[in-house]
Amino acid sequence: MARVEFDQELERLETEIKIMASTVESSIEKSINSLLEQDIELAKDVIKGDDVIDKMCDDLEELCMGILRRQAPLASDLREIVSCMYVIEELERIGDYAEGIAVLTIKMGVRPLPTDLVIIPQMSIHTVEMLRMSTETFLIKNPNVRRLRRKIQMQFQMQRRIMQHQPSNCQLKLQKTNSVSYTHIRAHET
Repeated sequence: MARVEFDQELERLETEIKIMASTVESSIEKSINSLLEQDIELAKDVIKGDDVIDKMCDDLEELCMGILRRQAPLASDLREIVSCMYVIEELERIGDYAEGIAVLTIKMGVRPLPTDLVIIPQMSIHTVEMLRMSTETFLIKNPNVRRLRRKIQMQFQMQRRIMQHQPSNCQLKLQKTNSVSYTHIRAHET
């Protein structure tokens, strides 16, 4: 009986992570649109929406801690819950980045965008796709997918390094990477 209850709680946690990831994804898209269209009201909505993401983060971390307190999980289950906590934290951080873009949009006001922002729409498309792929891969239970997860983590790390080391006035040039498609991941589930 306890295992069934534990599995139900894990399922609820995973469902809530999917909802949070979808909310963060929407926030990224809105923040980019607010920047490109210089839509101050949309930027304000993104900033308000970050409070929702922060609340989701707090609630999900509390859910994780509650599962740990009530269930005393085995090692593999413990690793899964801790992994969920890391994912939740990263989703919240990505939401903060979306909020930061919205804040910059408001500070810039309505004026011509600098030409070095041309790459942002492409980067946002890649970012949203990587977020989707990472979330879907994380929630797949098949152990054969672990190496695919690692590849996705490496892509995130590469993008983060590029962003940290490029001067703000320099255009970023995206290089084609070998991405893993959702179909490819599904093929490894069996």
